[in-house]
Amino acid sequence: MKRKRALVITLPEKGHYYPLLGPAAALTRLGFEVIFSAPADIRAELQSAGVARIVLPEGAQPLSQELRGAALDKTLRDPDKLRNWIRELLVEGTPAMLEPMRAVLREVRPDVVAIDTMFDAGALAAELEGVPWVGFATSLNPVLPADLDSELLRTTRALEPRRREQFSQHGFSAAFRSADILSPRGTAVFSTEALVGEPPHSVSLVGPSVRSSAQGEVDLDFAEGRPLVYASFGSQAWHQPQRYELLIDAAVQLDVALLIAMGDLAGEFTQRTLPARVRCIPFADQVAVLAHARVAVTHGGANSVMEALTHGVPMLISPLCNDQPHNLHFVARAGAGCGLALDSAPVVDTVSCLRELLADGPERQAAARIAHSYRERSGNEGAALLAARAAR
Repeated sequence: MKRKRALVITLPEKGHYYPLLGPAAALTRLGFEVIFSAPADIRAELQSAGVARIVLPEGAQPLSQELRGAALDKTLRDPDKLRNWIRELLVEGTPAMLEPMRAVLREVRPDVVAIDTMFDAGALAAELEGVPWVGFATSLNPVLPADLDSELLRTTRALEPRRREQFSQHGFSAAFRSADILSPRGTAVFSTEALVGEPPHSVSLVGPSVRSSAQGEVDLDFAEGRPLVYASFGSQAWHQPQRYELLIDAAVQLDVALLIAMGDLAGEFTQRTLPARVRCIPFADQVAVLAHARVAVTHGGANSVMEALTHGVPMLISPLCNDQPHNLHFVARAGAGCGLALDSAPVVDTVSCLRELLADGPERQAAARIAHSYRERSGNEGAALLAARAAR
């Protein structure tokens, strides 16, 4: 009997393809041949993550360096540039990617497509090729309450009529929640009711997408037995020198160990004399570190929030852009962390917030409650089963 094929279409950033790796492996265990695709050439990254087969659209280019580091930080601090970036992703880029993605579908001939829900061109291509598709959400956008407001929501509401029109021109209707398109066959969100409450119709809370640690263990001898605070602002937006300085000052006052993953800034920070229990590294095996962390300091990226809660680690969240304020909303509402504007906060407020999170208080209990619900439900298996049920 011929093996069924599942095509997983991801946006080309770690925060998007990482949570899809576990469900892809689960689909393989269900007997599917799994193929990945993306609108940019991230072949090397996917191969290093263990993806066996990759089919990219014709003309796919490597990622621009303007989407990371200091260049990205300038974009994030310019509201007009940030809105233009979102408009390019959700509207302007769709027509150009439509035919290349249809060609990928014709080459792969999948029985089902699992689409990163921020990639409209993938969903529209699947509709046009008559292939059933489901959504794998790499954010919590599909479960946002209707009364929530944010800069991203204001932007996506303004763009929604144009997004709908791009589908209606081809005879299809589309449903959106913020930046995400919702599949009529089901959309998987990698969380549980313990964090986000009851989901809307056609959205499935499948549990966390858990990936195994690449290294398994991490050298934390520098901590000398002190509680570990782990700080990272993601694989793209790591250029946050002012935040790092603030956290180092706070860690010294609290007498805790601080591990900061800070991308290319690590070289600059390690050239100077740092406090004994502070380590600055380019990137961390986050899953391995969180297994030992007492507190996580994060921008509130969906992947970071999911991984911290999987380990029951309370968070100090300081959003930078897009869906990160939404993730703070859910974490704060559930009582598993707090928000603080680290770009302007004085060290005394930072110390106070971290001290509260380091204690065995309500935030730790809430994080443990969510972690328990995450252990009860595998997002890898749940998302894979959603796609398998939709396969033709």
